[in-house]
Amino acid sequence: MAETMRDRILTAAIQVIRGRGIVAATTKEIARTAGVSEGSLYNHFANKTALFAAALGEVTGTARTAMMTLMGSAGQGTVEANLTRLAAEMTAFYGELLPMTGPVLADPDLIAWLRADGPAKAGAPGGGAPAAGPAGGAMARAGAASGPILGHAGLIGYLEAEQCAGRMAADAPLAFMAAALLGGCQQHAFLTRLAGAEAVAEGARLPADHQEFASGLVRTVLAGHLT
Repeated sequence: MAETMRDRILTAAIQVIRGRGIVAATTKEIARTAGVSEGSLYNHFANKTALFAAALGEVTGTARTAMMTLMGSAGQGTVEANLTRLAAEMTAFYGELLPMTGPVLADPDLIAWLRADGPAKAGAPGGGAPAAGPAGGAMARAGAASGPILGHAGLIGYLEAEQCAGRMAADAPLAFMAAALLGGCQQHAFLTRLAGAEAVAEGARLPADHQEFASGLVRTVLAGHLT
């Protein structure tokens, strides 16, 4: 019963933060949305920062799950198909995350939480021990440095695994490829949020559809690097 209440509060927190942003979101509104008293929030979370951190952990859990799925796909299917799936999922993820995290960059408590790998510690889906092999090794090397770094390290690890399997060129610049792919996903989400899907299609000349954009992005990043 307590876990059900916690889940309800987290769902409400995510809903309120998405709609109003972290700065404007209040525990009073979250409690009202969850259908509980404001005091009940503190039976499950130590303070407002802990509640907001857990809410962000739930959202970032989708990215962790997507990355773990990618790492488990090394050597299976095609590299292009695997990365296209990830890129589509990450573009959608950034679209959800950006409205929530804009003010986080100015909040030292939340920044500290991110740097301490808060999403994993919040019990987000996809958390737990890194996968075995080169991909898991990259995640382990990132350690508890920072949640966002883990995604970049995980993608490098996947590319390393495919390189070891002979499916990618030995001289492929893996770290820069990972940065280009994830950066492209974030840029698409940023432009869509700021200017709208129509402006992205007409002005930026990028497909508004996540899947179509992901396919073109991955083809570009992989160009000349597959064997």
